[in-house]
Amino acid sequence: MTDVMGVCAACDTPLAGRYCHVCGQDARARPAPLRQMAVEVAASYSPLDGKLARTIAVLVLRPGRLLEAYRSGAGSLYVTPLKLFVAATALFLSVLNFSDTTFFQYVWKVDEPGRAVHAVYDPETMEVSVVGATDEDRWLQPRIEPAIDPEVTAAIEAATRNGADEATRANMRYELVLNDEQEKLAARLSAWLPNVLWLLMPLYALGLIPLFGRKRLFLEHVIFAMWAHAVAFLLAMAISAINSRGANLSAALLTLPYLAYFTLAAARYYELSHLQALWRGVVHLIFYVFLVLFPTALVILATVTDWNAFLMWFRAP
Repeated sequence: MTDVMGVCAACDTPLAGRYCHVCGQDARARPAPLRQMAVEVAASYSPLDGKLARTIAVLVLRPGRLLEAYRSGAGSLYVTPLKLFVAATALFLSVLNFSDTTFFQYVWKVDEPGRAVHAVYDPETMEVSVVGATDEDRWLQPRIEPAIDPEVTAAIEAATRNGADEATRANMRYELVLNDEQEKLAARLSAWLPNVLWLLMPLYALGLIPLFGRKRLFLEHVIFAMWAHAVAFLLAMAISAINSRGANLSAALLTLPYLAYFTLAAARYYELSHLQALWRGVVHLIFYVFLVLFPTALVILATVTDWNAFLMWFRAP
C-alpha cells in the first residue's frame, strides 16, 4: 500500500514519499536559519573546492594540460572554461577593490608640496605643462586621491586668466577639460571592463583562426580565448596585489609571463612546437592590442569626450 504523505506544495501531485516524483520538490523543505543558509552558500561556492584547487594548480604548473583536458573530454576534472573566466574576472575586480588599486588612473602631482608651480603653454607642440609637477598614466597601481593635485589645477586656472594671448588661454581652458575627462575615463574603464571583455572574446578567438588552424572548430578557439583571458586576469591580479605593497611594477611586465603561458598552452593545445607557438603568440598579441583593444579604448574615450569643448578649442585662434 502506498504511503501517501499529502500533496506536493509545488505542483499539487499526491506524494508517495519525501520527494515529489513529478517535480522533485522536497516535502520537508522549510525556511532554514540564517546561519545554516550561510554555511550552505559557503560550501557551494568555496574557493577551496577540490575541482577549483585542481584547476588552479594545473593552470599554474601545466597550462596546456587544462586545455587538452577540455578537448579530450576529461574536463569534468576541472572548472569549465566559462566558469574559470568568470571566477578570474571576479577575483581580479575583488583584488582591485580590497587593495584600493586601480585598473587605470591619470595623475598629475606636485613634485615638492608647498613649492610654487606654474603652467606654461608651448605653441610649437601645442602642449600644456606645469613646471614643478609631473603627470603620468598609472596601470594596476595604488589609487591616488586626488588624481589631479589641486595646486596643478590652480596653476592652470591662473594661467587661463593671465594668458598673454587667446591661444594660450584657450589651450589652458581645454587642459582643465582634459583633466576632467581623464578622471571619467578611468572610472568608465573600471566599470565597463568585464562587459567589454565579454564582447571582445569572439574577436580574440577569430584572431586565432588564421594562426592556429582553420580546420578546427570555432568553439575550440573560444575555449582557448576564455583560458587566455583568465590567465591575463590572474596575472594582472598578482601584479596589482604586489603593487599595493609599494612595488611600483609596470603593467607592461605582464607581457612576458602572458606570452610564456600562451606559448606553453598553445604548443600543447594546437600541437605545435614551442617556437611555432611563440611567434604566433607574438603576432596574435600585436593583432589583439592594435586592432581590437586600441580601437575599443578610443571608443570608450569618445564616450567621455566633451565634444563642444573640443570644437571650441579647435576653432580658437
